[in-house]
Amino acid sequence: MKPGNYTEMTAVCVHPSHRGRGYAQALLGAVGRGIVGRGETPFLHVFTSNESAIALYRRQGMEIRCRLHVTVLQKRV
Repeated sequence: MKPGNYTEMTAVCVHPSHRGRGYAQALLGAVGRGIVGRGETPFLHVFTSNESAIALYRRQGMEIRCRLHVTVLQKRV
């Protein structure tokens, strides 16, 4: 998503067997610097249950700005 001057960083995933090696930290840092370098503001979303991702984002200096409620609909078959 790119609403206005904001650019979303999305789908940052590291395979469980490779976590804890700094890959996500490095990737988020590089992508975030690129977004800021263009004069834009990076943002992302995360489920409240994803505590490890929230910890990673906080280490990057990010903060929770807004809480959203999501409803997932599924087609009946």
